[in-house]
Amino acid sequence: MSDEQDIFTDHYARIRRDPALRRRLIEDPVAGLKEHFGFMPDGDYRIEVIAQEPDTITIALPAPVDGDTSDEAIDAACRRVYDMLFTDGIGGYLVPDESLTWVLRDMRSSWAARNR
Repeated sequence: MSDEQDIFTDHYARIRRDPALRRRLIEDPVAGLKEHFGFMPDGDYRIEVIAQEPDTITIALPAPVDGDTSDEAIDAACRRVYDMLFTDGIGGYLVPDESLTWVLRDMRSSWAARNR
């Protein structure tokens, strides 16, 4: 790892180089993240890994609307649509809810603190 490469970039680099590590992360994301970062915070959340593959267009669907199917509710659920075209090496987190933003922030902060 270079001086400019942080632990998160290092994780993605290792995933690209090591097919077994990549497979373990896809099959069991919590165990895979714990294997690399050494810790996973408790909480009521799930993690799913979607692997980018060279011959596959990956679609991230918005969460289903729970109950309210009015035009306004559907519009609110679908207002942020992004296409990431012609890119390679995209990695990151898709966080669908503000409360999970804080879970991810705490998760990444704890990982960074443990690697100092």
